[in-house]
Amino acid sequence: MKDSIFLEADVITPCYVYDLAAVQAALTRIVDSAAVAGCKFLYSIKSASNVELLKFIRPNIAGFSCSSLFELKLARELATEKQTLHITTPGYRPDEFEQIASLADYLSFNSVAQWRRLANTANQHTSCGLRINPELSLVKDIRYDPCREHSKLGITAAQLQAAVVAGELSTQDIHGIAVHNNCEATDLNELLLTVNKMLDLLSRHAIEPAWFNLGGGYLWQDGVNGEILARVCEAIRQRYQSDIFIEPGKAVVGHSGYLLASVIDIFERPGKTVAILDTCINHLPEVFEYQYQPVVANSNQGGEFYYRLAGSSCLSGDLFGDYAFQEPLEIGSRVLFKNVGAYMQVKANSFNGINLPATYLFDGQAGFEMISKHNYDDFRRRL
Repeated sequence: MKDSIFLEADVITPCYVYDLAAVQAALTRIVDSAAVAGCKFLYSIKSASNVELLKFIRPNIAGFSCSSLFELKLARELATEKQTLHITTPGYRPDEFEQIASLADYLSFNSVAQWRRLANTANQHTSCGLRINPELSLVKDIRYDPCREHSKLGITAAQLQAAVVAGELSTQDIHGIAVHNNCEATDLNELLLTVNKMLDLLSRHAIEPAWFNLGGGYLWQDGVNGEILARVCEAIRQRYQSDIFIEPGKAVVGHSGYLLASVIDIFERPGKTVAILDTCINHLPEVFEYQYQPVVANSNQGGEFYYRLAGSSCLSGDLFGDYAFQEPLEIGSRVLFKNVGAYMQVKANSFNGINLPATYLFDGQAGFEMISKHNYDDFRRRL
């Protein structure tokens, strides 16, 4: 029913649409899980960061998780006095770091070298911790695996050991621990395995963190994940009186986001009918980067009309895939890509000078509200 509402909506295409009811349902699942477990829910701002969406998310969270100065500034602009801001990144720029440290409430260092160089400055402003690489690979695709061989993400057990022995790290100065080693996982038992390994490592070095950031990378499901998260948090509390944070991103917005496009040309090629859309993979970059084929809401596997959906850029690989439809497509027909709320919009670009999509919020009562629209001046400023 909702798909048909989007397909028939009086909106310009191409456009992103965020379904606020779906966002709220996801927020409620995570808030309930966090409440059962007794931990604090941060929203990972990198997954989708348009301001009106963040304002909608804001009342449900304890704060924001950030990865750069600009994300941190945006989060500080939007956060309430009671909400906290967390940051970790492989690369803190020297010319930005003092400002980052003054804006963040919690800051995690990604390497011993970072700590040695920057901790004295950071400790004047914020609570400092370490990002630990648990060396526990849970992701099959190494492009997404934070624990891949030669990973740039986090401090290994051997590096921690060497730094403590060399006196480069004082365990008394380590206020917190951050870990993130999963991607789009549905089984929080993997987080329990990770935390147990982390606890053993911390015990060996007599590190007693005041806070744990357990990262994101998990997609919340009803019921069972709240119970497992409670076990994770209890394992930590049996040893430490720590604040515990989780920072989902895609779990909040992934299934709530759509890209709506229109057909602007149709032609035949040997063995294929090609439909050109007024969008392109610039607007869903992971389609090309990771050979991801998005779900088309109004396609039908049993349909008799087959099309290769292609974007309107000059890139030959600007292809969304082959889809079947119950009815033939025509010029002006709409195509609705679903479950694209995370990462796609924030990675979008204007390659070929093709304009970025507009963005709408959809409320079942109020309908569609346009919250952003782009033009030539936006394109020109980026050059």
